[in-house]
Amino acid sequence: MDWLTHIRRGTVTMVSALLLLGFSFSCSDDSVDLASGPGADASARKNKLNTQDASNAKCESAKADYNIQVQNSDGTDEDGSACWKYTITLAPGAKAMSHFIIDLNNCPLPQDTPLNITRFTSASVNGVAWPLSSSEGDGTGCNVFSDNIVKFDNLPDAQVYVIEFCLNPVYHNALATTVWIKAGCSCHEWFDSIQGPCCVF
Repeated sequence: MDWLTHIRRGTVTMVSALLLLGFSFSCSDDSVDLASGPGADASARKNKLNTQDASNAKCESAKADYNIQVQNSDGTDEDGSACWKYTITLAPGAKAMSHFIIDLNNCPLPQDTPLNITRFTSASVNGVAWPLSSSEGDGTGCNVFSDNIVKFDNLPDAQVYVIEFCLNPVYHNALATTVWIKAGCSCHEWFDSIQGPCCVF
């Protein structure tokens, strides 16, 4: 009887060990499935989005970083020069501008010689002759509502931008207008708050 008891005990021990081993593998497999399941995918997607958000945040610029000063004078005492100067000074660490847009549609009265891009006789950025465009183009991110604009595009990196242009005939700063600055992935609008050419002087 003793040898039969030993066999039964050995069998029970072996079966118990096999059951315990199987349970351990079963638990281990479940943990792997959870780690690679929908929860893990959602976590990975969230981490990816957070990384993208951080990247986008780095490309944004702040409107307060751009100070615009306007002059309509050629150095004479005559009011209403043919030439205009927009000096835009950037705050330390501000993102460089990529383009500057001026609304030319700010005069409510009918004009015999309405202002548009054909009235520009010269234009420059920081002393360098600059091409002009009458179209906003694609991908600016600006909400340009006017169909009569002039755009200085592909601006260089600078701490100060001196944007100058001359007109024919002479237009004086009768009314404020809207301008847009694109810097980084942000576009900033100064709605009806910046002096601009309007009526023939």
